[in-house]
Amino acid sequence: MPTEASNDPIRVRTVTVRTGRILFDIEVPDPAHRYSSPKLAAFVTTQYPNLLAHACVNGTGDVFGAVVETTSVPHILEHLAIDVQTRDAREADATFVGTTEWLDEEQGIARIEMSFRDDLHALRAFAEATRFLNTAVLTCSA
Repeated sequence: MPTEASNDPIRVRTVTVRTGRILFDIEVPDPAHRYSSPKLAAFVTTQYPNLLAHACVNGTGDVFGAVVETTSVPHILEHLAIDVQTRDAREADATFVGTTEWLDEEQGIARIEMSFRDDLHALRAFAEATRFLNTAVLTCSA
């Protein structure tokens, strides 16, 4: 799953599958692409409106919508991947959780950790979310 496309704003460096959770180390090399903006938030939430209501531990509110315009791009990726997993889950009550942290913010290296029920489904969800967010970041920074 690691990507090497030099024009992608978000690149997956490593994927580690553990019992019940997956860790994705990602790179956002360009500092201009590391954080959201109102334009990016609007683009993303138009396609994924449920993101706004995602539970989210942050310093501003109880939901992701409280920080979506100012948060890190890796944090958006975490919520997108969880949203895709939830949307495609066979169980109506499926719940997924995740965390995002900068490992080296100056270099644009972050770790996303998320739960899953099916590892292959989670990997597909993360790949879909990454493709979409790469397009969104490029579209909104043009």
